[in-house]
Amino acid sequence: MAQWRWGLWAMLAVLSVFLCANAEVGLDADRIAADTLYLCEQIGIREAGTEAERQTCDWLEGWLTALGFSSGAGSLRRTAFRSLEEKTSENLIAVCNAGSQGPLFTIVAHYDSVSTSPGARDNAAAVGILLDIARLLGPECASLPCEIHLAFVGSEENGYHGARSYVAGLSEAEKARHQGAFVMDISAASPDDHAVLVTTLLGGRLPDGQYAAAERLPALENGVTRAVSAACQELSGIGAPSFYRGESDHQPFHDAGLEAANVCWRRVEEGWPWLPDSYHQASDTPQELDYETAVLTGRCIVRAIELLTLATQ
Repeated sequence: MAQWRWGLWAMLAVLSVFLCANAEVGLDADRIAADTLYLCEQIGIREAGTEAERQTCDWLEGWLTALGFSSGAGSLRRTAFRSLEEKTSENLIAVCNAGSQGPLFTIVAHYDSVSTSPGARDNAAAVGILLDIARLLGPECASLPCEIHLAFVGSEENGYHGARSYVAGLSEAEKARHQGAFVMDISAASPDDHAVLVTTLLGGRLPDGQYAAAERLPALENGVTRAVSAACQELSGIGAPSFYRGESDHQPFHDAGLEAANVCWRRVEEGWPWLPDSYHQASDTPQELDYETAVLTGRCIVRAIELLTLATQ
């Protein structure tokens, strides 16, 4: 069965160039569900610095290699870093359109979990979405004249260490081209959540080009949040509201003066985006999620990158 699935993915990698412009065709709820189930039940709890976290990175590298990403071609990078308590974790970066001189975007999903939860919402489903986006785009996607880093990062749960390592590794030229980071964390929802797709952010650029904390921005928006909301309006008929809030891998981007936002599902009550009841609990399992919400997350991000890329031309 495993060999059959690997063969199927290799075949789909060849077809990705024809599908990269059509997110509705390319993203698949059943595949995202299957990957979420594998991460939560076959690998299990993926605490930072453990063998399970390393096994997850191995598994991701195998799929990305099957999709045509390659370290030799410069489209796949695996780097180790020190996280909390001197533990070692790893980032795995798949690059679409490596070497492009166009704008640079990053899509992030952390693959570790807390020690108390299998982490379906937080964050296996987002990893499944990012894998499907990797299949959709492939190492080269001519319809998007930009460079996209698909960043599978470790050690988020104990202090955003993977994202910090990734941001620290960007060159000054890459930072100058970087137009936005889309951080997926709790990026699928259960029907019981009564949630909507939202963005949370910590900073953005003022009209004079200066970077400022989001609490100083009148509409709590930046380029990433505006593009996601426009994409969500186009694809679902409802825009995605934004809120000033941290607690995810968008914070290291903000600290470096790079526009970023968490793209996530929240129950909004009394003007505040509430975390789901199963957050960091044993009840955060794959069976409770509606994977069509995961598909919408991915489609909105891909469409937002298209909109931002068009705006730079």
